[in-house]
Amino acid sequence: METRRVLFFLNPLLMERRNRRMIVEQIAARLRSSGCTVDMQDTLSAHSAGEQAQDAVKAGYDTIFVCGGDGTIFQVIQGLAGSDVALGIIPFGTGNVLAQNLRLPRDPVAAAELQFQCEPVSIPLGKITCKTPGHVKDKNWYFAIAAGIGVHAALMNLAPTGHGKRVGGRAAYYFGGINLLLRHPIEPFEVEMQTVDGCTRSLRASEMIAVRVGEINRWRPGGKMLEPVLRLATVPETSRLGLVHASFHALATRKTQGTSRLPYPSYDDVTQITCRPVADYEYQTPLLVEADGEVIGMKQATVSIAQRRLRMLWPKTAPTPAPRS
Repeated sequence: METRRVLFFLNPLLMERRNRRMIVEQIAARLRSSGCTVDMQDTLSAHSAGEQAQDAVKAGYDTIFVCGGDGTIFQVIQGLAGSDVALGIIPFGTGNVLAQNLRLPRDPVAAAELQFQCEPVSIPLGKITCKTPGHVKDKNWYFAIAAGIGVHAALMNLAPTGHGKRVGGRAAYYFGGINLLLRHPIEPFEVEMQTVDGCTRSLRASEMIAVRVGEINRWRPGGKMLEPVLRLATVPETSRLGLVHASFHALATRKTQGTSRLPYPSYDDVTQITCRPVADYEYQTPLLVEADGEVIGMKQATVSIAQRRLRMLWPKTAPTPAPRS
């Protein structure tokens, strides 16, 4: 990796423990010894990272390493999308889904060393347009993992400050998910999709996730980061028991059909999805919209492949990139 100016973005909430700042300093020293100019910057807030990334692009950095989790990466992507700056990942988060799909080691130093040998690869991004609280107009967001509406979005909303993530880690998500399946209202919404073969289909669903990656922890939805396609996972309108049944098969057996009358998860390759509330339905809770694990809006959303792309450092251990044109 031929780099000249490198910036490390540090999520300060994740740097509070386990001597993580010292680990990042060690990684930075390794880069400086190879002749790179390296600077460090804390993300000022969860929503400022995108603006800070834009400033870094204007300042002439050629590589940005995000020292944090998928939520920090998501915010930084808002400022990097469409630029020539390469993105690297030092995984310190709870899920580390992008690191999982890039086959990065869990050890931050080993993950950094692997990326030092990488060339950046241009990948398609997803785009989600939705009504964001505090904004009059719809806002566009770019995502690299997944975006959707349903109970899983409510799960992402359990710890909006990040405190629950830091204290409970993955276990907090698992227990939170079980609690939501038992108590959260299972409410329907309308989904209209455009499939890759040009067909338009509609259904009433209880869960919808548009995926860009092949793996999300134990789930294997089969998305492809290098292809401009969304892997859409849906569960049709169902009861609480039906959603539990579909979730079990999505995570454990990977079956999409069977003898049970309860629903199974369904998968489609699509180019665009539009979700909206069911007319005249009285919702007990707001329909939440999430992207890359961050709750960004409510009620309705349109998801598609973005025109902007992202340059990511691509390890040889990750899925093979398509040949360059």
